Amino acid sequence: MAWALGAAFLIIAHQVAGKATRDALFLSQFDVTDLPKVVMVAAVLSMLTVIGMARLLAQFGPSVVMPLAFMASAVLFALEWLALPRYPHAVAVALYLQMAMFGAVLISGFWSVVNERFDPYTAKSTIARVGAAATLGGVLGGLVAGEIATAIDLRAMLIVLALLHLACAAAVRAIGETRRPLASQPTQVGFGSGLRLLASQRYLQWMALLMVLVAMLAALLDYAFKSQASSEIPRGEHLVAFFGQFYATVGVLTFVVQSLLGPRFLRRFGIGATLSIMPAVTLICGAIGALSPGSAGAIWIRAAQMALANSFFRSAFELLYTPLPPLTKRPTKAIIDVASDRLGDVLGSGLLLGVLAFAPSMSVRMVVALAVVLAAGVLLVVYRLHGGYIEQLAASLRAGSISLEAEEVVDATTRLTLAEVSVSSERELLMARIRHMKQTRTNTHPATQNPPPRDASPPLVADPAADALAAATIELLSGDLARVRRCLHDGFMDLRLVPYLVPLLAQDGLAEDVRMELRWVAPQIIGTLGDALTNPDVALAARQRLPSVLEVVHNPHAVAALMNGVEDDEFNVRYGAARALARMRGRDPYMRLDSARVYAAVAREVSVEPAIWMARDRRLALDLPEELTAAADVADQPLNYSMEHVFTLLGLVLDRDALSLALHAVASSDRNLSGTALEYLENVLPDEVRRELWPRLAEAAQRSRPIQGKG
Repeated sequence: MAWALGAAFLIIAHQVAGKATRDALFLSQFDVTDLPKVVMVAAVLSMLTVIGMARLLAQFGPSVVMPLAFMASAVLFALEWLALPRYPHAVAVALYLQMAMFGAVLISGFWSVVNERFDPYTAKSTIARVGAAATLGGVLGGLVAGEIATAIDLRAMLIVLALLHLACAAAVRAIGETRRPLASQPTQVGFGSGLRLLASQRYLQWMALLMVLVAMLAALLDYAFKSQASSEIPRGEHLVAFFGQFYATVGVLTFVVQSLLGPRFLRRFGIGATLSIMPAVTLICGAIGALSPGSAGAIWIRAAQMALANSFFRSAFELLYTPLPPLTKRPTKAIIDVASDRLGDVLGSGLLLGVLAFAPSMSVRMVVALAVVLAAGVLLVVYRLHGGYIEQLAASLRAGSISLEAEEVVDATTRLTLAEVSVSSERELLMARIRHMKQTRTNTHPATQNPPPRDASPPLVADPAADALAAATIELLSGDLARVRRCLHDGFMDLRLVPYLVPLLAQDGLAEDVRMELRWVAPQIIGTLGDALTNPDVALAARQRLPSVLEVVHNPHAVAALMNGVEDDEFNVRYGAARALARMRGRDPYMRLDSARVYAAVAREVSVEPAIWMARDRRLALDLPEELTAAADVADQPLNYSMEHVFTLLGLVLDRDALSLALHAVASSDRNLSGTALEYLENVLPDEVRRELWPRLAEAAQRSRPIQGKG
């Protein structure tokens, strides 16, 4: 962290000072109308740089490549310092091209080093702090550029820039290697593999499009700003001093915004809202500036856009990379950060040249109006990208940066999820066999042998079915386990026996036999079963087993009865009903539940007293289907039944698999897995649920992790 803060400070200080020197030197040697031309050439060369950088990053990793790149840039600054007195025009162009080619690539590579060292959840606060250090460096860079250029000359800045990049090389190398394991080394790495990943993943495509639009927006506003500055301020040292003061002011504004509001805004409103601030403010300020153009208007619009882009937008955008595994991010990050940015520069400069060709005296008002349109487009892309970020977190939990082996699953909820998936088809086969056996037994029962013809007159003797019903009633009420089991196995079943069967669910020796009998007639007795489920006069052991009977009936009335069970006063009943609904939804992914009602049930669970929450330990007497007992028998685990129940409920309306994996990952000793899970949960859970659940979830995760030393 310390080296990351220092490196960020130095890198952005260099970037701001370098931009001020670059702009002043170029505008001192060329006219402002030449600016779009050099920007387009620089963009093309920058994209060529990305090709080589993408290959190096993918093959060797950013922690190895980036220090060497900073050292190479320092050498180029020293050569330009030597050549400036004799070839000022050539050095002006060379400096502009170097800043365009290396500036964004080096910054992108630095952020790759940082976000590979931190998990997604920790990165949210870490990157905000690094961003604050970077903005403070921007303040220093602007002051250095202005003071040195005024006190000495423009050439001295080139030596200062070379020394800064040497310091950057040392600081970036000290940050260290990634902690994320690489699953395998790709056979082909580089620009080509990055383009293939971009072509195959929609999430990366939206990120690239966002960078293109933001770069176009910046190009338009930058032209308006520099056009006004070059027309009103004398060239040479006065111009570099102005740019230095401007960038220093923007740096102060960025630092204040990032330090005071950046981390809080990210925590409170999330990535989507944080990304939206820059285009929203630009749109509002641009609309005002288009109506009242002028020097101050162009300056303040550009200042607002830069400050928010370097604070809120940069921090939030870097977090979009955190769910991606290194082998996906390394070949694509430079393409998205730099190539997309330079493509935006080309398109923005091309747009400016096209407008200048038709309107040579183009006013600031027209440029700002175009920027307003682009800002609206950026907002639309941000809206779509935020949903993609949540999907990517879930995808990472499922099969990307997180893989669950059977022995790694540490909580009963996840084990039950995996077990239910594997036994779902077996359960259906079992039920089919039971139906077949019941039908066979019923067909061979004396009461069903040789039934009289439909038009026959009723016999004068006693009804055999009535006699069988009376005999069955006596057996069921006998209290003799053997007699009751014999009655259940003889194949006779009448709906009028249901009130006598339900209490028998409370007896462990009979529960499974009774459950099979009730499942056979469950579609016809949903109301009776639902009433018994929430009836406090029925034994608790029987009530907690009723959900496993109702779940075989995929009927809205059965779902309604189970939802009533989720709201019962007894936790055992609520737990069993939620589990039954989860299994039903697993078999029928199109089953829909009232999300407001489910969230209300979750809010009730997380609002209980801590003592009640922790009292529901793994020894709680809950009945499980026989084939899942082994999977659920997990003792000495950090997450108790309260936590499992909450996640089961949330899985009824959210992505069940991702939630189960997230619950496992939170308790993992792998900080990257844990951070990915926390970030996913923070983005999908409602605020009222997250506020109550977060302390308990963090406490459970902390108890599950071994104490680790530094490293």
